[in-house]
Formats: sequence, C-alpha cells, structure tokens
Amino acid sequence: MKNFSIPSIKWIAVLAVTLSACSNTVDYDYWLLSRFNLQPTALEEGEQVKLLYTSQGPDYNRDFKYYIQLVAVSQKTGDTVNILTTSINDLNISSGDEVFNYFGPESDITLMSQMDDEQLKKGLTIDDLKKLPRRRIDRVARDPKYDDIADNHFPTVIGCIGVTTKLGE
Repeated sequence: MKNFSIPSIKWIAVLAVTLSACSNTVDYDYWLLSRFNLQPTALEEGEQVKLLYTSQGPDYNRDFKYYIQLVAVSQKTGDTVNILTTSINDLNISSGDEVFNYFGPESDITLMSQMDDEQLKKGLTIDDLKKLPRRRIDRVARDPKYDDIADNHFPTVIGCIGVTTKLGE
C-alpha cells in the first residue's frame, strides 16, 4: 500500500524535519501507545527507511518515560510507517535526505539505545542487556502543531533507526 507519491514524500520530509528542528518552544502532549496501529512485522530488521517527521520530545528522554514518533517511508516497499523509539540521537535538519536502517525492539542496537546512565557505568555486555527487563512505556510524545502528519493509521513498529556500514568503509 503506497501512501504518498515520491515528490510529495521529499517535500513533506524536508518541511517536517525543517519545521520540527526550528521550533524551540513546543507545548508537548502525549498519546497513549494503544492509539497506534502496532504491527511488529511492518518493517524487517535492517530495512532501509527515509524520515518524513519526528515528534522529538520535551526533553532528552533520559528516563525513558515516552516514545518519540518517527514517520518514515520504507525504501523497499514504499509504505509509510510509524517507528516508536526512545531517542532520536543525532537527527538534524538534513536527516530527511538520509537513508536509515530500522532495528527492531530486540536488536542489540535498540537494547543499547535504552541503557540508562547507571547501566552504562556498569559496562554491561550484550548478553547482560538481553537479560534486563524490558522498559514498559505506554505513551508517545506529541507536538500538537504537527498532528496533520503524526495523527495517522499507518502500521507502527517499536525499535530504533541508525546507519549501518561495512567494516573498512
């Protein structure tokens, strides 16, 4: 199911990332996780996506109190999906032009992105991470100014995004 044409995707991506990055004063609200159309298989592990929008959040979410909503387009299928993540790491104004990989909720990368300061200080191994209890997050940060993009029924996955490279590149 294709949701947007390619020219409109690029335009929306540039506009949404630009506007959300430029706004310094945001009155955030939250949606309950149950509002989203959770479909864990909507993206495959490592699947490439391009961003259209990020809700960001009222702070750096170091306490993992909420998800950040990303709206992205699969580069494999052309489908538009929501990705709920706990951090946006170095997303910036040019991120709408970049291609990212999706990592599911049980991937090592997602587990590492959810480590708090205390866990980082302990120097946990990947095996240790897999044994930790999963965070129970039931709300998603929302910037009401962008509900026209964020309030949707697209399939939704939980995880994180990043860029993978081969060694030696």
